Amino acid sequence: MPKRPQQHQTAAKAENAVRSLWVNGGHAVDTIREDYGEDLLVQTCLKERVDASRIWVQVKGTTKDCTNEKLALPVLYINAEQVLRWSRSSDLVVVTLWDVNNNLGWYTIPDGNFDHVSLLEAGTSTVPLTFERSRRFDESAVDYISWFARIDHTDRSVGYSLSVLSEAEEEATEEESAPAYVKHHQAAIASSVHQLAIDIGVYSRDGEMTPDFKSVLSEAVKETDGETGEQILGRAIIMALMQTIYANCARNGLPSTLLVEMTEIIKHFTFSDIFGPACPSE
Repeated sequence: MPKRPQQHQTAAKAENAVRSLWVNGGHAVDTIREDYGEDLLVQTCLKERVDASRIWVQVKGTTKDCTNEKLALPVLYINAEQVLRWSRSSDLVVVTLWDVNNNLGWYTIPDGNFDHVSLLEAGTSTVPLTFERSRRFDESAVDYISWFARIDHTDRSVGYSLSVLSEAEEEATEEESAPAYVKHHQAAIASSVHQLAIDIGVYSRDGEMTPDFKSVLSEAVKETDGETGEQILGRAIIMALMQTIYANCARNGLPSTLLVEMTEIIKHFTFSDIFGPACPSE
């Protein structure tokens, strides 16, 4: 009779546990049948809306007892070419380690932990992937990672559009009218940032500033100094955004590019009657 090796059982238990946490968080999860280093594809959702971002998850199960806080967690050795492929992807990759006997897990995000040159030099050899005990994979981690992916995807999209606009500005002459792709990227920035502003609780879906953000912004204005009203407002918006996203987005932060663009969006949509219309990113 055919036998099922213990490692297959361990892998299945770990994958089911990790999958359940994502599903219970309200996200769509697909099992990868053709395995090229990832076990799950997660399509994150927010308030029943599927995000544009995607998360690839590799699951590693272990039967070792990982409950002893004084001992380091097991180290995984991953093919360097695999890690390099993850680092080159615009999608977020998460690797989870799951203790199947104690039903506990931890996670790491390989991107940023390795240098591309060293990975190229490593070739087909393996590189160590370590886990920190502070990065427990549980319900709160699912929430944090989902927001991280959502923000990171917007940041990458906006950064790309800004680079295209910068190149177009250098090449443009006074006689030329703006090409269609310039308007496309200007609109893409405004649309992406405004959607994120709705997601984090700055605006409601009807386009009005939320009462909570108004309250935070009002307090920030009182605490902010500046030489002009516009300067005070700009600084206050940044302060209010930092507080709001930390509170509403599982303690994530906002990259500087998005912070600047969202500040301009808020000034444009909400305070244009005071300071005059100004198209963001122009």
